[in-house]
Order: sequence, then C-alpha cells, then structure tokens
Amino acid sequence: MAEAGAAARLKDELTCPICLDIYRNPVSLGCGHSFCEECIQKDQKCQQGPSKCPLCLSPTGPTGELKPNFHLRNIVQNFLDASVHQGEEKQKVQCKEKEESSDQQEEEKQEVQCKEKEESSDQQEEVILCDFCLQEPHPAVKTCLSCEASLCQAHLSKHSTKNTQKNHVLVEPCGAQVLAERKCPQHGKLLECYCEMDKVCICILCSVLSSHREHKILSLEEAFAQAQRVFPETLKEVKNYETVLDRSIANLLGQAEEVKVKEGLQWQRLESLFKEISLQLEKKKREIVKALSDYENQQISRIHMELKNHREQKRSASRDVQELEALRNQTDILLFTRAFTAIQARERKPV
Repeated sequence: MAEAGAAARLKDELTCPICLDIYRNPVSLGCGHSFCEECIQKDQKCQQGPSKCPLCLSPTGPTGELKPNFHLRNIVQNFLDASVHQGEEKQKVQCKEKEESSDQQEEEKQEVQCKEKEESSDQQEEVILCDFCLQEPHPAVKTCLSCEASLCQAHLSKHSTKNTQKNHVLVEPCGAQVLAERKCPQHGKLLECYCEMDKVCICILCSVLSSHREHKILSLEEAFAQAQRVFPETLKEVKNYETVLDRSIANLLGQAEEVKVKEGLQWQRLESLFKEISLQLEKKKREIVKALSDYENQQISRIHMELKNHREQKRSASRDVQELEALRNQTDILLFTRAFTAIQARERKPV
C-alpha cells in the first residue's frame, strides 16, 4: 500500500499542468515551471500579447527560449519503464497465483478422493461377517471368544439358548488378528487372568505353570473393577503431567527465544567491538605509515645533503687534480713550490 501511494504521488509530480498527463518532452520556463513542449507552445500561440507562464503568469519571453528539461525527461522515462515492468510482474504473479490455486485445488481434490477411498476401505474391513451363515453371510453382532466365531443376531440367539454356551465370553465383532491377540502365545488359551506383580494379562495355565504361579493373580473382572476405581485419579495425574509438560515446553521455548535475543545482542556488541578495533588499527596504521614516511623523508634529505657536500668536495678535488696535472710540467722552482704548497694546504674532509 505504501509503494502504491508513493507511486501515485510521483505520478502527480510528473503530470503536466496543461494536459494533465505524464510529461512528453518536458521543457522549463524561466520561472522554473515545466510543461510538455507541445502544450506550452500551443498555449503561447493562443495568448494575446507577451507570453506568460500559465501557472505564475510570469513573462516567458519568445518561444525559442524554452529549455529542454533533460533531468525531468529521464525521471519520466524511468517512471514509465518501472510502471511497465511492475505491470508485467503483476501479470506474472497473477498467472502464478492462478496456477498455484488450480494446482492446490487439484491436490485437495485428490486428497479428498484418497481419503474417501481409505475410509471406504476401512469401513469394508471393519465389517465382520457371521461364520455360521451359509448362503448370504450377515454382519456379525458379537464374537464368541470360546467358540472363536463371529455371530449374527439370529445365530447369537441360538448360541445363547444352549446351557453349555451360556458362560462363553462374548465381545464386539472382531477378526482373526484380534482373536489371536486375546490368546496366550505360549499356551494358546484365552487371556482370563491378570498378574498384579508383572501387570500383564495371562491365561489360566500361566498362573499355574509359568513364572507367575508365585504372584498375586486376579481375574480380568477384578482387574477391570480395580482399574475403574483408580481410573479418575490416574486420568487426573496424567492431565497434571501433561500440564506440567506444556509449561515446561513453553518455558523451553521462552528460553530459546531469550537465547536468540541475547545472541543477537552479543553479535551486535561483537560487531561494534570489531569495528572499533578495526578503526583503531586503521588509525595506528596511518600513524605508523606517517612515521615511516617522515623517517624516509629525513633519511633521503640527509643523504641528499651529504651527496651535495660530496659532490662539492669532488669538484674541489677535480680542480686540485687539474692544477696538479698542470703543475707537473712547471720547471720554475719557486712557482712550483709555492703552487704545490698552496694545493697541498687545502682542507680535504674525510669521506
């Protein structure tokens, strides 16, 4: 929204006051106001008398004094290019959103279909058929653990009328896998007892023959009644435990967020510290470089001074050599002795 408002304000600033459209070949008058070249030329032709600015009515002079505003022209061109680019990007985003929306709808449709198929297959698997129906099996309403068979309502009625089957254990309809889970894997008998010490369901033979024979054994009915008595308290304890875990998780998340905040502050301090160290090193580097440069200049200056002195001494020595060479052929004893003594007496500084 902020970018749209800024673009609208910029468009207002780039609008010609005469044609109320984006500037075309903008030119500026002496007063500083800008117009489209074609618009201001038409306006000046329609004016009677000296030409004036349409906004401030300042005299503008002849038409030939219109100055092209190249800076404003570049701004207008960049604005138009940005608008075209933004329109293209918007179209791309819209096309992409449409594609993503259609893809998402297709994925959701496929997920719904898969879910419906899974639910349908689950429902088909959950239907347990009567084991005694011969022609068209009806859905079972109970499963007899003693007979290891599922019964429909009609066969259940016949099953319950027999005295020998009145004590059979009936449960909700279940398949062969569930029936197998209700039997002892060691003795193949129904799990009818409960070992209170080991807290497992066992068969009657396990309570007599296996390691459970010395343990306290309860019937499943007694174990169920005992579990029902402690069920509310156990549920309360588990809920309290769940609440404690929620608090602990919230506390850990808070600690993690606090660590992130502290880590961010430490990073900021570290960045500031290294920045300060970098500035100090840069300052020290400049000082050392300046000291080296000053030392270099001093040494070069000293060497140049010594070089200048040596060259003067060399010129003096060369002059002495020339005079001595010239004095070599002097035969006058007085002149030779006096000139040689004068040359020999001249000062020669040690090198």
